[in-house]
Amino acid sequence: MNVLLAVDDQSDADFIIAELKQNSYRPKAIRVETMPELKSALLEQPWDVILCGDTSLQLNGHELLRSVRHELSLDTPVIFISSGIGEETAVELMRAGAQDYVLKTNPDRLRLAIKRELDAAQTRRAKKLADERIDDQNRLLHQLMASAPDAIYFKDLQLRYLGLNEAECRVLNADQVGDVLGRTADEFLSPERARRWREEEEHVLATGEPLIDSIERMVRRDQSVQWFSMTKAPLRNRDGEIRGLVGISRDVTERQLNEQVRDEFVSTVSHELRTPLTSIAGSLGLLAAGAAGTLPANAVHLIKIAHGNCERLVRLTNDILDLQHIDREAMDPQNEPIKVHALVEKAVEANKGYAETYGVEVRLEGNAKRAYVNANPDRLIQVITNLLSNAIKFSPRGSEVTIALATGNGTVSISVRDQGPGIPESARGRIFEKFFQVDASDSRQKGGTGLGLAIVKQILDHLDGRVEFKCPPEGGTIFTVRLPLAKVPATEKAPATEKTRRAS
Repeated sequence: MNVLLAVDDQSDADFIIAELKQNSYRPKAIRVETMPELKSALLEQPWDVILCGDTSLQLNGHELLRSVRHELSLDTPVIFISSGIGEETAVELMRAGAQDYVLKTNPDRLRLAIKRELDAAQTRRAKKLADERIDDQNRLLHQLMASAPDAIYFKDLQLRYLGLNEAECRVLNADQVGDVLGRTADEFLSPERARRWREEEEHVLATGEPLIDSIERMVRRDQSVQWFSMTKAPLRNRDGEIRGLVGISRDVTERQLNEQVRDEFVSTVSHELRTPLTSIAGSLGLLAAGAAGTLPANAVHLIKIAHGNCERLVRLTNDILDLQHIDREAMDPQNEPIKVHALVEKAVEANKGYAETYGVEVRLEGNAKRAYVNANPDRLIQVITNLLSNAIKFSPRGSEVTIALATGNGTVSISVRDQGPGIPESARGRIFEKFFQVDASDSRQKGGTGLGLAIVKQILDHLDGRVEFKCPPEGGTIFTVRLPLAKVPATEKAPATEKTRRAS
């Protein structure tokens, strides 16, 4: 403990040091007798406490406090130790900035005063450091928000703006930040856009799940079109309770325009390829079947190889076109209430012949016959067909593929389980990537393009659903699709009860 002794009598200094040592302190003390010496000592190093004796009290008490508190702005505790002090003088010194005064005849109180003031000083310094850190963080946050090209904002549980930057003001077409604080986005956006924002943000607050990279199209006042990638996440307090949300919007107009150019190019090329490829595949199939007469065995073999690869190119072209169509449909979804059980039965029936060629049996189980979802029926059956065909072709002959339906927590799940080799650990993080194949040679042999699961995920993303998978220890793979349950249409009658059946 560093102690500055402002006393001109060495015996007083010895008395104070002895008392400190007796109370388990290990003081490193320096004694000063004059104000210049005091000021020099104060500038040389920090002190834990300043203890003043009688002479300093009578001659330099007020000057000492003025130097410590006002000239140097130190918060070091100052305690006066006196053999006798008047109450009026003591009050004046306390008002001037002293922490305490004690009598030499009461050394126990000196120990308590020093301990109390050291603890208080430590608390003050910790608070000051914390306040400085908070100020630094706030300053950095304001600098980040001011300089960031992305729109950044914070909202409370009522979706009122707590903070935002100029970029968010421009998104709202507001003139300045002050015009937006305390208000909701409903007051600045079109009704449709405001409704979509509110639904997204209420979902984030209700579930605690962030919304990441949601693409939004915006038409500005001058009728120009902008695209934004929006991310919204909950804000939690130290107890983990959600107290609001933070949002970031990035202008991705250039990226979207580039993707549109790319997609249009891919779509055009794919369309131009599909017709001749289909024609070539058909012609090769006829040749392989002997339509042009008997061919040498070697020629038939080569024609079959060419026919197989041509059919694969046709499938690849169709899958690429599917990806383009799915993205376009997302802008104008044609969803309707779909009875899940009936649609899955239709998919199973459509793939029955395909399963027979692989010697695999498909079984449907589960009790979700009255479950409905809002979806495009063609796209949802494509999801089930892609998962089912994958399960069939990777299952060993004589095995069984199971489709299980279930409902719970406001969702309907469709699980497809195969008895295949499963998915290697190294491939599980990439299984939904476009053109990714676990075993490219095996996938090509079985007619895969590497786009089936990517199409599944893309369709489900547009339906507010998700797809997940797991590989059980006993083998095989289970792919599970989850979609929000929809209301049962009013046109569907509830199942008759026992009482109504008897009445009829």
